[in-house]
Amino acid sequence: MKKLFYPILFSCAIVVSACKKSSPNNGPNNTDATKLQLTQDSIYMIAQEDYYWNNSLPSYNDFNPRKYTRQSTDLLNYSDEIDHYTQLSANPADHNLPYEYDPFNPGSSKYSFIDDGTINGELNAVKGDFGFNYFYTYANVIRVSLVYPGSPAASAGLQRSDQIIGINGQTGNSIYITNLKDPANDAGYKFVSNAVNNGSTITLQIRKANGTEKTVTINAKSYTVNPVVYTNTYALKGGKTAGYMVFNSFVTLDKNPDVQARLDSVFNAFASKNVTDLIVDLRYNGGGDVDMSIYLTNLIAPSSATGSVMNTTYWTANMQNDKYPIIQKKLGPFPTGYFKPTNAAQIEKFAKKGPLNINRVFFLVTGNTASASELTINNLRPKMNVQLVGDTTFGKPVGFLSDLKVNGYYFYTPEFETKNSNNEGGYYTGMPPVGSLSGGGTFQGKRILENIQNDFGDTNETLLAQAIGYIENGAYPASTTLKVQSLSTNAITMSDYQRRVLAVKAQPLLKSSMFLTLKGKK
Repeated sequence: MKKLFYPILFSCAIVVSACKKSSPNNGPNNTDATKLQLTQDSIYMIAQEDYYWNNSLPSYNDFNPRKYTRQSTDLLNYSDEIDHYTQLSANPADHNLPYEYDPFNPGSSKYSFIDDGTINGELNAVKGDFGFNYFYTYANVIRVSLVYPGSPAASAGLQRSDQIIGINGQTGNSIYITNLKDPANDAGYKFVSNAVNNGSTITLQIRKANGTEKTVTINAKSYTVNPVVYTNTYALKGGKTAGYMVFNSFVTLDKNPDVQARLDSVFNAFASKNVTDLIVDLRYNGGGDVDMSIYLTNLIAPSSATGSVMNTTYWTANMQNDKYPIIQKKLGPFPTGYFKPTNAAQIEKFAKKGPLNINRVFFLVTGNTASASELTINNLRPKMNVQLVGDTTFGKPVGFLSDLKVNGYYFYTPEFETKNSNNEGGYYTGMPPVGSLSGGGTFQGKRILENIQNDFGDTNETLLAQAIGYIENGAYPASTTLKVQSLSTNAITMSDYQRRVLAVKAQPLLKSSMFLTLKGKK
């Protein structure tokens, strides 16, 4: 049964009011409190109610949310508070590190965050930036990895595989990573990240694949995102036909009917060309709307899956036990036991869509494949042959309620996790292309890094070539061990940390997304 939910819309005043009766007198009831303090109180009181690991949270007085005042803006203070309470849990399957431990930014939450509306806009297919992603490759070369159609970067002629050799007049070590021991804090990396993520104008020196160079100036602006970046089909030996789609964002299903129509059109075309094997490129897809993930899952799934369980949603313990007075007061009444995993509202079942009927799918993945992308993969694993090609995914089996607001900011903190029909989930450290995880089952595929020297759809592109090779020959093509060049010109084998940090996109996947919107209670 399809999950039915209503949107949560909290204002700061409403949340604080709902918290006061059960809050300490020296906390939210303090009438002399500032707006900052009241908002900090609300953030913590909501977390005590609905945070997925709220059993790790201390009392209000012990935590004291109002002490986080060292940052330059209220938004940064809220983020500081969230970062601290999300580090209090312990995951026994990951050396008792916090469930929200971020290995690339220790002390910062891996999932929870406060949003000023930017991510919410992207979920609704609206972005306001330059419109391109970049990677530091294993050879410490900066390349354009993705260009959104219709974006300022696309208008300026940028293409995937373009090499960036200068940014805002800076070249050489000013933009390259020279500190391989701590690449995330390297001066060159920080300069590039700030120029791409925080600027309104950027000037790039570009070297094209044919060796020619040019300089382009790009102004950031809003544009509508089409997450279907590229599609193609390939007639292969043995009578096989591969269908290939680059899908880059799970935008909100009910607000983007054009995306749904585009997906329908793509899969109809695949079926008309008798596609036998599907390749879905999620390498930079950081997630989004659960309903869009379910829709894509049903397009891919074989007809035989219809009517069987796709996944089950498990809510925070308080919500399962009907102890959520803030949410109940704002949205209620919810029936007793509504959030229990045995309730039909929390059990999603397959309902095949479209004419394509296949038994094998290849997902192209990287460390930026997250959340709703991983949900799609996990949904399908018990029902068909699922192969992963690329690097270990981000690792986010939990998700958020959408549109939860505190003082005008969107407040995202995990309230639920999902498990597939085999009860597999818990992939907090990511899905490995080959191997197994406790709680996550066994994964099949090929671990290999992309080189970003070819555009999407080029059969010489590293990840696509691997999938096509397997379809044609029943085995993945051989590949060599990748190396990175150190400053002393001595080739060294990269650690997992270095390899994943050097693979940084223009909009770093610091906070991946998987959202549920409450649409109905009965």
